[in-house]
Amino acid sequence: MDNNFQLPNKQACLEQLTKLGIDYFAHHHDPVPTMEDVVKIKVADGTAYVKNLLYVDKKSNYYLILANHTTQVGKLFWKTLGLASGNMRLSKEEQIAEALKSSKGNVNPFAVANDTNNLVKNIIIDEELTKYQRLALHPIENTTTVEISLDDLQNKFLKILNRQFTVLQLTDAAAEQKLEQQKEQQKEQQKELQKDQQNLQTLAITVKKSDFSEWYQQVIRKAELIEYYDVSGCYILRPWAYFIWEQIQRFFDDLIRTEEVENTYFPMFLSAKHLNKEKEHVEGFKAEVAWVTKYGESDLNEPLAIRPTSETIMYPAFAKWVQSHRDLPLKVNQWTNIVRWEFKFPTPFIRTREFLWQEGHTAHSTREEAVKQVYTILDFYEQVYGELLAVPVIKGIKTESEKFAGGDFTTTVETIIPQNGRGLQGATSHHLGQNFSKMFEINFEDDKKQKAFAWQTSWGLTTRSIGAMIMFHGDDKGLVLPPRIAKYQIVIIPIIHKDLDEQQLNERCEQIRLVLVKQKLRVHLDSRDNYSPGWKFNKWEQKGVPIRLEIGPGEFKNSEVRVVQRFDNKKYQIKMEELNQLNQILDDIHNAMLEKARTELNQRIKQADNWKEFMSQLNQRNTILTRWCERQECEKEVKTKSGIESKEKDSEIDGQVQLTGSAKTLCMPLKQDQVKEGELCFNCGQQAKKYVLWGRSY
Repeated sequence: MDNNFQLPNKQACLEQLTKLGIDYFAHHHDPVPTMEDVVKIKVADGTAYVKNLLYVDKKSNYYLILANHTTQVGKLFWKTLGLASGNMRLSKEEQIAEALKSSKGNVNPFAVANDTNNLVKNIIIDEELTKYQRLALHPIENTTTVEISLDDLQNKFLKILNRQFTVLQLTDAAAEQKLEQQKEQQKEQQKELQKDQQNLQTLAITVKKSDFSEWYQQVIRKAELIEYYDVSGCYILRPWAYFIWEQIQRFFDDLIRTEEVENTYFPMFLSAKHLNKEKEHVEGFKAEVAWVTKYGESDLNEPLAIRPTSETIMYPAFAKWVQSHRDLPLKVNQWTNIVRWEFKFPTPFIRTREFLWQEGHTAHSTREEAVKQVYTILDFYEQVYGELLAVPVIKGIKTESEKFAGGDFTTTVETIIPQNGRGLQGATSHHLGQNFSKMFEINFEDDKKQKAFAWQTSWGLTTRSIGAMIMFHGDDKGLVLPPRIAKYQIVIIPIIHKDLDEQQLNERCEQIRLVLVKQKLRVHLDSRDNYSPGWKFNKWEQKGVPIRLEIGPGEFKNSEVRVVQRFDNKKYQIKMEELNQLNQILDDIHNAMLEKARTELNQRIKQADNWKEFMSQLNQRNTILTRWCERQECEKEVKTKSGIESKEKDSEIDGQVQLTGSAKTLCMPLKQDQVKEGELCFNCGQQAKKYVLWGRSY
């Protein structure tokens, strides 16, 4: 559902209410700028007339109040929100225009959709309104009144806009009583704080993985990977997640050093002049570029873009560094953040406005050398996914319409999320040709004393890789981590018993920990005495630790440990002298996870020879391999037709919610059969040239 709509007039508003499935009844009439005029409109019994008040504080934060028309709105309720009533003023005409793009007499909650700068910090709803079946509100303009339910307003309209709303009693008497209640509650909360924190941490994943979207959101929070932030589309990577990214960095750095790539760092800002220098390139990112226009209260002389990628930041420097063929190849990489102001619904790790990545850039004296570099890096990305994350990928080439803007060709590693069949671009390695070197004058004198332009590559891998790993391996209990990226590969849990000396038990556990640390394993001993063993089992399962070692009375007596594998819940005993087996066991777990994931991926790839087969497989949540003519017109037609036909399908088949949306090309796999003469494109019927993988994607 699009949550970025704006409502310039009442017609747009009424159409949007219909799209959102909101039931309403409309009254059309002459303008009614005051409440005295509004209450003359005849509405159904059980409908409340609503007065809308827009307040603003000294920091230009706005608060929209929806009150029953008979409510005497007081001042004390502000205090219950942690705000001072003395800082609040009713908005003036120009302030209403700034916040809601509206005017006096036309203030209404639907206009919040026009608040693109998020100036309205809270929508405060009079508790009295909860007693009515419906509310009478203006849809942008006061020449129409609609009757809708409060539930639809809150859960279908405000929720889709990600808008905060608070239901309060607005009279001073009610607010005073509320403040007293809050004081009493705070006293009780202090007493129960420690207990509550423990209870919160013990909350299990409440949905099955089949409820994929909700499951994913719960896993990333309860496994302590992500914390939400007050800027939409930006997230806090907690240490449990950032360690995974550090492992990816170490692994990939070791690979690119074999290619003599050096790490560097370039600034995050770039001028409009440099950004716009390569027209095709900037068009690919134009809608996503964030700009800095002020410092303090002053305007910058020239707006600065925050890097959406770094080609146009780096290449002016490349032009200075490359003068002779002896200066080539030039190979650099940087680990940094990127900002792309995505308009689609953000998903942590998968689609965010700020994300972490590495981006490599190289310059070469020949095309052959640059192309070789492209494919070497592509192989490295396959290793990151397979050897580190236990996620299978498909190496391929992007179509012309999907390649990197301004590049010659783009190679990619793609994967397919088994739960919903969506394609996920894992990493890309681009051959840029000489396009950028000509634009930025990266030229050199070759060994024949002739002027030549460099051949270039660029390539990138992001924190999206962590999201792919979570989606592939997680289960109904929570996160399942491949051993090579887990912060703790093994957690040791002592099981205290009345027949066992606690100090001796903890000493044995510490002895085991030291043995494993010497084997270069990452081990944690959870000896906390304020949590039960059962609670610890659940917590570390939820966080995805690959192996749990339990030591209770039986294990202590027999000089052994109980091994529990997170991936498949396999349980067995091993002797103390056999602890050196755990390194191999962890490798076996990794290989089993990768094999399981590869089987699941392959089950989502189907072949189709015609349009009917193609749509049948698409609507069964599969990706489809077809013969294709390589014409962009045909590709565009497939995307359009599949989107239209998907919307016409039932939303649920065999009890499973169906995905809708257009199919796009994911890649032309590098490993594919030769297309023979007379074999036709599945869509247009012309001679096919390549096999291509299609699917819905993130």
